[in-house]
Amino acid sequence: MSFTQKYFWLVVLSAIALGFIWVAPGLAIKPYLSYILIVMMTLSCIKIDPKNFRHLHKEWWRYLVILSFIFLVPTVCVYLFKSLVSSEVFIGLLIAAAVPSAVSVVFIADLLGGEPVKALVATTLAHLVSPIVTPFLVWFFAREIIQVDFVGMLILIIKLVIIPLVLAQIIRKIELHKHIVPNVSGINSILLFILIWGIIAPGKELLWNNHRQFFFAILAVSAALLVETIVAIWFGRTKKEDITLVVVDSYKNFTLASVIAWSMFGPLALVGAVAYGVMNNLMIAPLQYWSNHKNK
Repeated sequence: MSFTQKYFWLVVLSAIALGFIWVAPGLAIKPYLSYILIVMMTLSCIKIDPKNFRHLHKEWWRYLVILSFIFLVPTVCVYLFKSLVSSEVFIGLLIAAAVPSAVSVVFIADLLGGEPVKALVATTLAHLVSPIVTPFLVWFFAREIIQVDFVGMLILIIKLVIIPLVLAQIIRKIELHKHIVPNVSGINSILLFILIWGIIAPGKELLWNNHRQFFFAILAVSAALLVETIVAIWFGRTKKEDITLVVVDSYKNFTLASVIAWSMFGPLALVGAVAYGVMNNLMIAPLQYWSNHKNK
């Protein structure tokens, strides 16, 4: 296990801290956020092998339930907090709750003693349906509060998710992935660090000036993560599956959420995505302790 995989949470929290402390480089990164995310997604998706889906038909209904846990459960939880935050913060929370689980759940599940293949299948399915499901959920729950451009969000998610999936399969087809895969974790950790720096730095003042909103966003995310953990453990059949489902259901692609929120609704919408990023990575340490205890 590489250092960046073992201390993935530390990489993310360090980037968030640097975004608050050293703003100027982050401002220079801002125009390139979408391109950095596309490269990251492409590299992550290189590990997706179509052969992993050959037994999907045997458990299709379980994956359907898992998808509902990934998308619907956290979105409903966040919706209950709409009266405590501004409309801009609320839309950012909704986007963060309604995006798919991160591709990194594969190595996190492996790190915690779960089932990485099952995590890979679940997050791939989640990304494939996200261009429709994510804009729909955001529109459905926010339509009375703020105007949501459903088509614009759909197109943006296709650009950030589906294109990298296709590019990754092309790379696999011409067998370049054999040279790239060993270095994916290290490269993506560096790119993630840069991406988060570029997301946090421009919104530093807004986050400081809206600390009360950020506090309520943290509460909303904490409630969503708690419910996700409970339903995942309830639905899991074994210890390994419990761990896998907790990770897949709760660990969001907050970088994708950040780019969507920033691009479509402005910097204040970043509060929700940042709250998810912070809480997702803070939960890695107790999850690792819990998984080690269960394995014993």
